[in-house]
Amino acid sequence: MNNHPAENEAVGAVAIQAGTGAPATSQLITLDPAKYVAEVFKPFNDKLETLKVEADAITPDASTTAGMDVCIKYRAAFRDDVRIAGEKARADRKAPILQIGKLLDTKYRDLLEAVAPYEAKFHNAIEAEKKRKEDLKAAEAARAEQTRLRVVAIRELPLQAVGQSAEVIAKMVAALEADEPDDTFGTLLDAAKTARTEVLAKLAALQVTASESEAEAARITAERAELAQLREAAAERQRLAQAEAERVAAAQKAEADRLAALAAEQEAAALREREAAAARLKAEADAQAEKNRLAQAEIDRQLAEIAATKAAAEAAQRRADAERQASETKAAAERQAAADQAERNRVAAETKAQMEQQAAQVSAQRAAQATADRATQVAQPSIRSAIAAAHQGIAQDQAAALADQGQLADLANAQNGAAVADDLFSIGSAASATTPPALRLGQIGERLGISLTAEFLTSLGFAPAATDRAAKLYHDADFPRMCAALTRHIAAVQAKFSV
Repeated sequence: MNNHPAENEAVGAVAIQAGTGAPATSQLITLDPAKYVAEVFKPFNDKLETLKVEADAITPDASTTAGMDVCIKYRAAFRDDVRIAGEKARADRKAPILQIGKLLDTKYRDLLEAVAPYEAKFHNAIEAEKKRKEDLKAAEAARAEQTRLRVVAIRELPLQAVGQSAEVIAKMVAALEADEPDDTFGTLLDAAKTARTEVLAKLAALQVTASESEAEAARITAERAELAQLREAAAERQRLAQAEAERVAAAQKAEADRLAALAAEQEAAALREREAAAARLKAEADAQAEKNRLAQAEIDRQLAEIAATKAAAEAAQRRADAERQASETKAAAERQAAADQAERNRVAAETKAQMEQQAAQVSAQRAAQATADRATQVAQPSIRSAIAAAHQGIAQDQAAALADQGQLADLANAQNGAAVADDLFSIGSAASATTPPALRLGQIGERLGISLTAEFLTSLGFAPAATDRAAKLYHDADFPRMCAALTRHIAAVQAKFSV
């Protein structure tokens, strides 16, 4: 790797002296990472600063050729001379460093594998000695702890003697006096002797206290026995008095029971008399209630007859009103049907006259078109556009004629088929006049299998009869006429675009 002259300042050669683990002739290169990286990117940072000064003085405007050239120039400078060149320098400088790192890891692993057995040999000897010393310390500590617990056990004897009898405490004193501390206590021998002396004194005091407590307890026991005898004598006297009181109470209760039985018998006789009187009154009340029920039943029957008569009269009046209204509705429908038939006859006559006139016009136009076709063979190209316009006009006239012809055919069919005409127009008009509109626009589309708009139906002559919120409503009786109008419209469109 060739270093830039300025980079040499960031690289120092350090000789590793003998005794540090490597031969004295070895030379290793030590890098200052911060300085080295700074020197690698210094040319690009200098170039960037120069370009930034120039770029800050320029307002990019790519709308002109010169401005576009300036933008391309400086974009290339920032991209190629700074970013891409810096990336190349980074990759070039980083590759050998990464290789050195990989080689260092590999050689260190080899060195580690070679030195591990020898290092472990001496390490294991050191650790074994450490463990032996630690085991000795642990054993000594265990013995010291055991000795300490023996001293503690001596000092805890007074606590164990609390609440014991004088005899038990005397046995504890005898056992402690026989157990003279010896050399097995080691450094705690003096402490054991001191504890033994102090505990013997405490046990002697506890023994005296226990003896006094036992004597006091014996005295209290004797007093309690005497008190118990006195209580038994008092209880016997109380028992005799209680027995006498119970005998007197029993005699009094027997007399009270006799008097209560006599009073109960008298009360029962009075109750029987009251129940008999109540039964007589109830029988009289039941008889009166039956009379009242029969009277009310008669009143209800008469009211029911009156209500039935009134209901029959009202039903007859409703039937008469319904028959009158039906007669008026039928007469109005017949008048409307007659007016509709007269209007259809008039429209049919006018349509027929218009069809004849339009047929004559179509014949004349076709003759003129034939003459024009012959003339186009020798005429100039400009005449062709006029001919096309004539064709378009003829097609429109033909479409109108076909539409009128379809209307005329519908009217003729209506006149020839009286039953069918009545279903499509007469009865339909009457139903439209008397039946509320309930056919929705979406239902019409579902019947036809296509989508329709209210504006399109209006253009065919069928405006919405009512609305239900956003829905448009039509008379169901108008659906056959809608189909006929839609057929005429399709025929006219077909004729218009088939030319």
